[in-house]
Amino acid sequence: MTDKYSLPLALLANPEKRAEIVLYLNELAAEDPEEVWRKERERGLVSGIDQTFHFFFDDNDFDEDAIGEGLLDVEEAKAINEVKALLDEMLVDLPKGDDAAFVSHHLWPRLRAKAQEAQSAFETRS
Repeated sequence: MTDKYSLPLALLANPEKRAEIVLYLNELAAEDPEEVWRKERERGLVSGIDQTFHFFFDDNDFDEDAIGEGLLDVEEAKAINEVKALLDEMLVDLPKGDDAAFVSHHLWPRLRAKAQEAQSAFETRS
């Protein structure tokens, strides 16, 4: 029997949200996210560090209540919250920072590594 803390992928209420999480993690894990964001803007999409913040902080709650929506278990919630904690720490230093400022911030390599870890965990289970 499956409990609230570990769900099979097929039972997610919002698998599109999971796909969106993976896309944002891919951007943060990219070797050159500014290039990714530039290409997306050329295609008419709204993209960049601002959109990343909106997604992770304004548009979604990635806590245990998100399990069953786009997250499979508490480990995924923890992985996302580790990424968010680094983004939040960077925002303290760069309250009005642009893409270049964030990518050049001294915490960016750590953020990128955490995003890669989370990305790998999500893709392994998708």
